[in-house]
Amino acid sequence: MLDTRRHLYTFIYKNFRYPLKNALIKFILSFILSYLLAYIPEYGLEKHALEMLFILFFASMLWITEAIPAFSVSLLLIGLEIILLGFPDFNFDSSVKDWQYYLNPWSSPLVFLFLAGFIMALAASKTKLDLWMAKFVLFYVGNKPANVLMGLILITFVLSMFISNTATTAMMLTVLTPILASMKEDNSFQKAILLGVVVAANIGGMGTIIGTPPNAIAVGALGEEAPSFLGWMIHALPPAIVIMAIMTFVILKLYPSNEDSINVENIKMVSHFDDSTSTFSAIPTMPSWKKILVVFTFAVTVLLWLTGPIHHIPTTVVSFFPIIILTIFGIIDVEDIQKIRWDVIILIIGGLSLGAGISKTGLDDWISQIFDLKDIGILLVVVAFAYGIVIISNFMSNTAATNILLPIVIAVSSAFGEHLSAFAVITVALCASFAMTLPVSTPPNAIMYSSGKLESKDFIKIGITVGIFAPTVAIAWLKILY
Repeated sequence: MLDTRRHLYTFIYKNFRYPLKNALIKFILSFILSYLLAYIPEYGLEKHALEMLFILFFASMLWITEAIPAFSVSLLLIGLEIILLGFPDFNFDSSVKDWQYYLNPWSSPLVFLFLAGFIMALAASKTKLDLWMAKFVLFYVGNKPANVLMGLILITFVLSMFISNTATTAMMLTVLTPILASMKEDNSFQKAILLGVVVAANIGGMGTIIGTPPNAIAVGALGEEAPSFLGWMIHALPPAIVIMAIMTFVILKLYPSNEDSINVENIKMVSHFDDSTSTFSAIPTMPSWKKILVVFTFAVTVLLWLTGPIHHIPTTVVSFFPIIILTIFGIIDVEDIQKIRWDVIILIIGGLSLGAGISKTGLDDWISQIFDLKDIGILLVVVAFAYGIVIISNFMSNTAATNILLPIVIAVSSAFGEHLSAFAVITVALCASFAMTLPVSTPPNAIMYSSGKLESKDFIKIGITVGIFAPTVAIAWLKILY
């Protein structure tokens, strides 16, 4: 027993002492620096606003340094808001109810909207509808290189609007494997295919509120000024399509094929990929009526989301339709619920809570006064923040970057009026999806980099191209709307 314990201690010491030590150092330094930045200068802020400034600094530094997991930062900042702001002067009198305000984001309609999106994605994966759609499209586009690339981009783009770009990219990699295997080793078009899917997965998420977390954070931050599900698509889909069309042309020029045709017949062999074992296996059998029910549920849900202005059923209420149908009929079970990315949901909640705290304490008014940019105009403000979030998101989670920047964007742009503030917030949220310069910038980048066929310089070329022109396209379109 003693030897076993000694071996366990040795294992923990050898494998975890450095990561734990580094994380602890980052955490302590983040705390000290945040404290000094918040409390040493004379800002002229009231006590609560000063405490909220400390929380903002502390959360931002933890997200940037990744001292602790991103979702943990959300939980920590909510806890700090409750303790420092919810109980003035640490008066834990049971009659004090201010602390409950900072828990309101947990019941935000966006939580259930994203939950519905995750459940629908699980149902699509479980029934292999996503794989079937990919095969269907590829069989009809032909075998010319340009057509194959556009077919792969199309299916990735559409799926990423409703399914996480990580899950979409992982599924697409299983489809690409036999296609790549049939190509010549020296054919640079292999890189074109992989990069095309990466860009489509990142850009496709712009299209809907549930496509990527920054979209949801923006909608939550705007409150009553936020666009509907269809409204968001009107804001985001046109620039996303334009950007994707341009990038398709760029990728074809950078990585031309030295073969006249690409063999896509091998995708017939693609079967189910088991994430838990990282192996291919036969597609799990599922009664046909369940597959039909999933298709029906998808169609009805998306149709109701898109026709909201006609029937006036709130988007969140519609979200309960797939949740209820897919669970009561046993298509989604307990194991599936455990696979939901709860960490992403918690990260979104943290962003909403951070924005709520900044607004409640009046810190947003102070920020707007500090950054009084009325003289330079809203357009230049939006351009600065748009390119700023592209740069930041290349080195950290775009969700965390959005959590940090959006409260500041709201505070600065509010001086121009709510209408133009919405223009700024939506633009910055969309531009968070343009960060893809490094292999680790986004999960799709990392997944495709793991194929061993891409180099860092490939991501740099594509990432810089997107990072330079894509924000301009998004800003130009949104400026027309506003």
